Amino acid sequence: MNSLIIDTSWGNLSLSLVREGELISNISLKLKNKMNEMLLDTIDYCLKSVSLSLCQINDFTAIIGPGSFTGIRIGVSSIQGIAAGLGIKPSGISSLDAAALVLDKSKSRIACKLRGKTYALREYDFERGEYSEYQNVAEEMIDSDTVLINTKNSGVIDLSKAITHNKFSQFLRECVPFYMTKSEAELKFGN
Repeated sequence: MNSLIIDTSWGNLSLSLVREGELISNISLKLKNKMNEMLLDTIDYCLKSVSLSLCQINDFTAIIGPGSFTGIRIGVSSIQGIAAGLGIKPSGISSLDAAALVLDKSKSRIACKLRGKTYALREYDFERGEYSEYQNVAEEMIDSDTVLINTKNSGVIDLSKAITHNKFSQFLRECVPFYMTKSEAELKFGN
């Protein structure tokens, strides 16, 4: 079984290919405004580097957010289109869940900045198998125990590597954008 996951939820494009649970290829590029131009070529390059074709991929997953509105749309729509063309239903995983899996700590608090002084937060206790609801919290709720992902002050975590974690499938959900706040257009024009 071959699986592909992409993360376009921030300014980087990360992509991982897994065969039978083993990472066989991984690419992480800082693309920012060239994401939509480079995504398909990067997928093609990654597949060719391990002598696979698109029709040999059995599972497709995208990081669905929270994150960059445009980045999420690019990744989700690309994975949906590729998978639909092959008759496969794609999966999604939240950026918070993916980060918790990549960090692989028994307990963690993962957060990412949304808008203004608002953050998305989720807590994980892997020992007990307990996970909080996704929460919108004020900046004051972010403490030194909280791991911030994809902010100016945090290191970049390759979220696509979450696919190698043994609990990865427990966090899969529908491959649709996952926003925890309204877009700029929704705030400005309603809906």
